[in-house]
Amino acid sequence: MSDDSQLIVIDQIQIGMFIKLDLSWFEHSFPMNSFKITNQQQIDDLVALKLKHVRYIPSKSDPVAAKPASKPIVASVTIAANTSVPAKQVYSSIIDAKRARFEKLQKQRDEIARCEEKFVQAAVVVKSINRLIFSKPKETIIEAGKLVESMAEVFLSGSDTVMHLIQQTAGSEELYFHTLNVSVLAMMLAHEMKCSDAQIKEIGIAALFHDLGKVEVPEHILNKTEPLTKPEQHFYEMHPEYGVAVGTKAGLSPVVLAVIAQHHEFMDGTGYPHKLKGDAISMPTRIVTIANVYDNLCNHNDPKLSLTPHEALSTMYAHRRSQFDASIMATLVKSLGVYPPGTLVRLSNEAIGLVMNVNVGKPLRPRVLVYDAEIPKEDAIILDLAEENKELSISASIRPGLLPRAIFNYLNPRKRVNYYFDSQSKKTQGGPLPGQS
Repeated sequence: MSDDSQLIVIDQIQIGMFIKLDLSWFEHSFPMNSFKITNQQQIDDLVALKLKHVRYIPSKSDPVAAKPASKPIVASVTIAANTSVPAKQVYSSIIDAKRARFEKLQKQRDEIARCEEKFVQAAVVVKSINRLIFSKPKETIIEAGKLVESMAEVFLSGSDTVMHLIQQTAGSEELYFHTLNVSVLAMMLAHEMKCSDAQIKEIGIAALFHDLGKVEVPEHILNKTEPLTKPEQHFYEMHPEYGVAVGTKAGLSPVVLAVIAQHHEFMDGTGYPHKLKGDAISMPTRIVTIANVYDNLCNHNDPKLSLTPHEALSTMYAHRRSQFDASIMATLVKSLGVYPPGTLVRLSNEAIGLVMNVNVGKPLRPRVLVYDAEIPKEDAIILDLAEENKELSISASIRPGLLPRAIFNYLNPRKRVNYYFDSQSKKTQGGPLPGQS
């Protein structure tokens, strides 16, 4: 609450004023308790609530509304004079609107719970794939194919695909989130780049096995949070070649083997192990590489060095662009949005929220989980900015460490950033599918 807030009578409200309602969220139809008045309909809805006062905040209001009106506005009269709708009926419609909003929120929560369950199931499959590739290679490759097939259904259903943030932890499967993330992100990129169905699935398989060679690298090197020594770094940089050896024995395809061999090579020749450049790197590899780098930036071995999704995307685009295929990089930015899921943001009404998903075609208007101290965490508001008034928008991204503890605990940004993908089509069979970033 701003220090300059003041109570004003309801008939002094003007367009341009920023107000706060001292009501429960369930007692009005507006998306939030605090907002700027941008149209006459909002004024009419406030009048219909039969409030005597609202809280007005001059510092957040437009200059034209710096002083409350000196006489009652006409809206409070015309609502009855120009319509045949009784005040009680108008009030009921407002509450009905809020009830509909609440029901929509509940459906979103049910959908998220269902997707989180599928996400964990996918992580278990990835764990099995990594464990059995040596003892049962043929069966493992078949199992990987089934997982990729199920994930590909989301992209190949002909519906819009939406990427969401997943908030649930998955216990011992956390180790396998990176592989799952890279696979789903790579498939998403391949789909957006109009690859064929067969290519999308092969890229998914390649991403699942891209780090196969790490089984030959000691765990103390893989899990080390301090900088590696030169011998350790050399050992680590051999894992693509180890992976090719294992993959060849298992019978993986040439396309998949190329991705395993090249997934740390960069377009400008600064990668490893062979410093390949440009066209020497296969297109599937270029796709998997970008997905791999993005996830590694978001989910560093040392959590203190992990970037927010917004920072990771900005770093790749602004400072490392020469390392990546330009068209794939542009597709990543377009697909994840300006504020990728998992980004903490400040809204234009100064509310703090966590981006939950990207709306296809509207990268600046994602769905945001909003902090409100007056609403229990389990009932938190999820605002779809694509459906809200254009005046409500994202004004900035925020680093998690800058949040007050109460807000941090409420929004609960994960140490790892995990995503799943879903289809917007109501006709899609089998429900949403898992994934990550």
